[in-house]
Amino acid sequence: MIQILFLAAALLAPPMAYAAPADAITTCDAKWHDPARDRDVPVRIRMPAGTGRVPVILFSHGLGGSLDGGTNWAVAWAKAGFIVVNLQHPGSDRSIIGSGRIGAAMRPAQLVARVDDVHFVLDELGRRPREGECDLRRADLAHIGMSGHSFGAHTTQAIAGQRFPVAGIAADPRIKAAIAFSPSPPMRGSDAAAFGRVTIPFFSITGTEDAAPITPSIKPSDRERPFRAMPPGGKYLLVLAGANHMVFNAQDGLRGPASTATPHIRDTVVAATTLFWRATLLGDTPAGAELARFGATLPSEDRFEHK
Repeated sequence: MIQILFLAAALLAPPMAYAAPADAITTCDAKWHDPARDRDVPVRIRMPAGTGRVPVILFSHGLGGSLDGGTNWAVAWAKAGFIVVNLQHPGSDRSIIGSGRIGAAMRPAQLVARVDDVHFVLDELGRRPREGECDLRRADLAHIGMSGHSFGAHTTQAIAGQRFPVAGIAADPRIKAAIAFSPSPPMRGSDAAAFGRVTIPFFSITGTEDAAPITPSIKPSDRERPFRAMPPGGKYLLVLAGANHMVFNAQDGLRGPASTATPHIRDTVVAATTLFWRATLLGDTPAGAELARFGATLPSEDRFEHK
């Protein structure tokens, strides 16, 4: 049941304009209120060491998730020198566990709400100088990335420009690059119509066992379809042999069915995604070249593609 509910590389030296990566990070939890929607949006901010301005990465959890979703990725990215902000989405978060509201949490209205949460949090990052010990003036809002797992990947796809037959879903031009863990094909219409206008750099990450009981119609191979349908230019696909759906939740100690996370899977994802963020958000050309060659570092059972 918990598995169902939670649906939803050495680093190169940074450019001089940004603070050097370090292990020490500062974490600040808060609940930001959106008066326009009378909605509270919990956030967890991880700040890298230093005082300089750095790019921002948002992370959206899966169905039934929380601010803990994606923790392993968020910590790794913050240690690599990025501000990482986890969002929690009321109505499709852990509050639905045991409530009998799973069906309602999967409706289009919840995707609309999630996308609006992203717009709101980006607005707040530009308005708030601080949150607790976190100095938000360090946020370089000209270089923002979006990421998420399962329903959070769906949210990321929407923010990046996927087209939906649903009113009220709009991409955010402030997002300059995106990573989707366990991406999904469109429920209706063609792949080309859905993803043909996703022009920003986009990294799809999945596994050969990446299936989820709550969406049995989506096979592991279907999670490659967004990459196939997106236009060339900064598009990447990583398929990890044996990786199941819960691997990409990236939350150590999660109770319920064990994921197939291994040191190889974790290290590969951290290395590849960090290169991607450095190339797209920092303009790090050597990182981009290293990412293009990344497939050569993988065992034969894994696959890496780019176009």
